[in-house]
Amino acid sequence: MINFGYTASESRHIDMDERLHPAIEKMLHREPSLKECIACGRCAAVCTAGYFTGMQFYRLNLMAHRGLINEMKQAARACMLCGKCQMTCPKGVNIRHGVLLMSQITDVLDV
Repeated sequence: MINFGYTASESRHIDMDERLHPAIEKMLHREPSLKECIACGRCAAVCTAGYFTGMQFYRLNLMAHRGLINEMKQAARACMLCGKCQMTCPKGVNIRHGVLLMSQITDVLDV
């Protein structure tokens, strides 16, 4: 085999027709506004925790849709729940409640 110095990346597409993990479905049922996130990044632009840790809500939401529950839970725990992100969201997503659910997903939602 010839080594060209690079490899193909794993596909990161999200199949919106695919059924979500049951814990994610419960989370979306408890906070339906999470479905409205358009991943614009405004929340990340004002995030104090993101400045120090790289935590970005829209990426947490993408992790949820990809089924990366453990990664989402760990990243959500960096949030300080200050609420600045919620004030900038153009879709009115209840980010604080969503992040709280994400950080406690196995405890609260019985994964």
